[in-house]
Amino acid sequence: MLIYVSNCRQAPSVESQAEVDLYHWRILQLSSGLLRIAAQLDSGSLRVTTALSAIDLPRRIVRTESGRRYRLCAPPEDDPCLAMLMISNVARGSSAITHDVSEVVWRAVEAGAWLSEEGVLIPALQ
Repeated sequence: MLIYVSNCRQAPSVESQAEVDLYHWRILQLSSGLLRIAAQLDSGSLRVTTALSAIDLPRRIVRTESGRRYRLCAPPEDDPCLAMLMISNVARGSSAITHDVSEVVWRAVEAGAWLSEEGVLIPALQ
């Protein structure tokens, strides 16, 4: 299967779009160890975030290195075709993807804390 992503562009400035609600997302760990969100926005556009820097589990908000906040409004994307598109979008411009940690993050969000056997993947938002 060949996937071609066209019309690549930068996200709006953090000042003009400080927070984004996500309904279609996955969180991927790169070979560098960094975590990034792969998402489809309400507009239909695909987005790959900068590295994740912190999370507020009770509020379901993840902050990236750029300072933008993403609210996880729904469980991780489970449609295999859309998930593949989002993951392919990360793979085209990043180091190798080593793990999909979406379910681990979602379990922590639902519990309001990191499960001890899974460890802390993202530090708490201060």
